[in-house]
Amino acid sequence: MTRKGIVVREDLCSGCRACQVACVASHEGLFGVYTSRIRVVKDEPLGVDEPQVCRLCGKAPCVAACPRGALYRDEATSAVLLLSERCDGCLSCVPACPFGMVSIHPTTGLPLICDLCRGQPACVERCPTGAISYGDRWLDAQGPPAMRFVKPFRSRIDGGS
Repeated sequence: MTRKGIVVREDLCSGCRACQVACVASHEGLFGVYTSRIRVVKDEPLGVDEPQVCRLCGKAPCVAACPRGALYRDEATSAVLLLSERCDGCLSCVPACPFGMVSIHPTTGLPLICDLCRGQPACVERCPTGAISYGDRWLDAQGPPAMRFVKPFRSRIDGGS
């Protein structure tokens, strides 16, 4: 089974971070990368840049962790969206994401989660190498074998290396 989402090809990523800049420009009208909902992480020993995106988890642990019902799954895009008026800033969604893809906006204190730009991801449109695209993602164990071995992103804060 598949669902639309952002598909990553690390082998094509140049590390330019244009995707991050496009994300921030689209959501905030600003230039920068700090509040981007997509991240490009450099694996220094391998010399590889790895785009990190929301995996659109089937059961969405971030949604389940929200005690106020501020997060929900959009039926049209499958993205997790935020009802900011319901969010009390408890941050339960942050540790609930097994891939470390929920962060907190430094000014508003609200969660930053990829909303797929309502089905037209700005990051994809701006990627000059085609390392990220918007298309079908596998949701079951019968999907591409390599995806069964993808390890979750772990920050240095929570003990990752």
